[in-house]
Amino acid sequence: MEISEQDNEGLHNIIDNHRRLGQTQRPAYLAAMEELSRRGGNGLSFRKTLMAILAAAREQRFISYKGIADQSGAEWSRVHWAMGKHLGELLEYAHRRGWPLVTSIVVNELHVKTGQMKPESLEGFLSMARSLGFEVTDELTFLIDQQQNVFKWAKDFTLEGEPLLL
Repeated sequence: MEISEQDNEGLHNIIDNHRRLGQTQRPAYLAAMEELSRRGGNGLSFRKTLMAILAAAREQRFISYKGIADQSGAEWSRVHWAMGKHLGELLEYAHRRGWPLVTSIVVNELHVKTGQMKPESLEGFLSMARSLGFEVTDELTFLIDQQQNVFKWAKDFTLEGEPLLL
């Protein structure tokens, strides 16, 4: 059965089984993550979010959560509560594809000039990074390093040859 034909329970089973078997690099795992995010994002999608992050990173700038929603054509009031989960899933998806921690450049509007994160946002980002196996000793240095990695990566990254994101 195609990934898009699976119900949400089926998608969760695919994701859980791949995690249990340590096969999180497999295309079926990534496709299931992407499809589940598309369904639950209230208008957010990995593709639109990635394209917004990529555009900002190529300009060596940070992007706000609301900027992500706007680029997706999603109403902020509808996606506000889904944003953290969406970005966490995209962070894992990017990491599994061998990309840097792309969501490191997504910050609240107040810090879009500096790239700083509010404490609760930083805590969520670092928690996800640690769950992916990153060792974090100096939290602010880690964040800045990851942001710089995204800026460097974006210069040459192309979706050519990459499976099409939803």
